[in-house]
Amino acid sequence: CRHPACVKVCPVKATWQEPDGIVVIDSDWCIGCRCCMSACPYGARHFNWSEPTIPSAELNPDTHYLGNRPRPKGVVEKCTFCIHRTRKGRYPACVEICPVGARKFGNLLDEKSEMRYLLREKRVFVLKDELNTQPRFYYFYAT
Repeated sequence: CRHPACVKVCPVKATWQEPDGIVVIDSDWCIGCRCCMSACPYGARHFNWSEPTIPSAELNPDTHYLGNRPRPKGVVEKCTFCIHRTRKGRYPACVEICPVGARKFGNLLDEKSEMRYLLREKRVFVLKDELNTQPRFYYFYAT
């Protein structure tokens, strides 16, 4: 979101907006109060009720501090748009693996990007536009 309500309500500043617009959570700072969950009108945040049970041998060694590392019990988490991948110029895993190409990700500042083309040429909408959070998560019609 351009105006993320979740960022404003975090009492310990454990969530913020990165310069590229992606909203992240630092699970080391999060106190688990869930204020951000209440503020998010999209249900994009989830509370960890239990400790992660992933065996260490199965953990992805390519982790990012704000991204794909296991988050402990008692903190909130959300999609990071695979920050560990996008910071290296790769797509988020869901975009890369989608068998029908229905998910798109890109630089909205680049006039020549596929995202800008889709926004220009397709019928698009955002959820709960009336709330003025100005989400950067767009839905577009196939035709």
